[in-house]
Amino acid sequence: MCSMKYEEQIAKIENIVSHPLRKFKPGELRGIIERYENNHRKSKQAFERALKVIPGGVEHNLAFNFPFPLTSKRVYNCYMETIDGVTLLDYLMCGGPIILGHNYKPLTEKILEVIKESAPCHGITSEYEYLAAEQLQKHFPSCEKIRWLQTGTETDMLAIRVARVFTGKKHVIKVGGSYHGWSDQLVYDMHVPGTKRMESHGIPKEMYKYMDSVPPNDIEALRDMFKEKKKVAAVIIEPMGGESGAIPVRPEFNKEVEEICHQNDTLLISDEVVCAFRLHMGGGQAYFDYTPDLSVFGKIVGHGYPSAAALGGRADIMATVAAGVGGGAKRAYCGGTLAANPLTCAAAYWAMKYVEETNATEIAGRAATRLSTGLNEVFEKYNLPWFSYNYGGTVHFHSSCVFGLDITDPKQGPQIKHRKEFMEHMGAALVDQEIISVAGSRFYTCMLHDDEIIYNTIKKMEKICQKIE
Repeated sequence: MCSMKYEEQIAKIENIVSHPLRKFKPGELRGIIERYENNHRKSKQAFERALKVIPGGVEHNLAFNFPFPLTSKRVYNCYMETIDGVTLLDYLMCGGPIILGHNYKPLTEKILEVIKESAPCHGITSEYEYLAAEQLQKHFPSCEKIRWLQTGTETDMLAIRVARVFTGKKHVIKVGGSYHGWSDQLVYDMHVPGTKRMESHGIPKEMYKYMDSVPPNDIEALRDMFKEKKKVAAVIIEPMGGESGAIPVRPEFNKEVEEICHQNDTLLISDEVVCAFRLHMGGGQAYFDYTPDLSVFGKIVGHGYPSAAALGGRADIMATVAAGVGGGAKRAYCGGTLAANPLTCAAAYWAMKYVEETNATEIAGRAATRLSTGLNEVFEKYNLPWFSYNYGGTVHFHSSCVFGLDITDPKQGPQIKHRKEFMEHMGAALVDQEIISVAGSRFYTCMLHDDEIIYNTIKKMEKICQKIE
């Protein structure tokens, strides 16, 4: 299970959010920012040029680096080289899907074969569609039928549409703080639990008539909501908890949700976009031992190759999304010219085979455990309240705990901005140590993060801890 017990995680989160934020010494922070500016001049020039043609100058949520985004030149193994010639140890891993390492040669060679033999997308079926589906089904037996799509966002959209068609019900419940893409109905109570419509600009509030959320890990709140909303089509969950486990899940929670869903003829949707093959070869559902009715897959299923996503589930449920022109039966309409293209399906097929053959999931998980254990030793050494834990190959390290704030608390709610800013400062401090992370609070490991790399990462985090007041 997780490298730290749930009760200890919650106690440590509460300790951080209930005490003043530990910050960088002013002089140290100035030095970090000055070196960032000096070492990444070409990236800054690229950002300023992008500002003229791209809103905000950056399009990737993962690239919102402080004080400005970095621009890559090439990636390889577990490293990223910027246009300034700076080589960074990469724990970003494209937000999770890279577990074999960047440009894993056997996978790249298979994709090049497809490009040489067939256009990336030509509009009819290829054998890789069913080969990839069979390979996915091998590890996810709950997915009796599978339909390929292009992004996790659209797959979550389709999942709730399928649930409504199949059940004839309308209400959908999610867990506060969880992320399921940016479609209208799911831009609701994201990131920080309790925010509800805070980020729903441009979306009519009527869109949420049949959408609601419950606090993380609160099974009684879910039971109460079922009493209030008699016709619930689906409950959708992030298996590790909100923000890929940044809001940790109680170990029994997912199974309890499954039981409530089945008692109420409601479908359970498991969003496996991050968990599949990274947490466990069988995703969150295998790790936490529950059986969903529908499973959502995204970028990780194709090891980062574009347009990789899939919806899988029980055969009778998935029958509502069969392709072709409708003949009067109720169906969940979906489409996509690029969906199930040969390039993506080949990437998915071979990536899954190579991850299985190399035991990459287990190797990355062991590296993550070593990393989180070492980080905790460093935090304790410097008497910092920070802490780390991992779910498989996903390492969280909490320093500001912005995701753990209670926004209804008059003392904690106003701290969101400052605690988010500290995460940005932490991200810059890591770049200063030639490490790139996710939002200054998360590391994704791959099978190439070996013992020496993990040791050096811990030592570099120790240098950062020395800069804290």
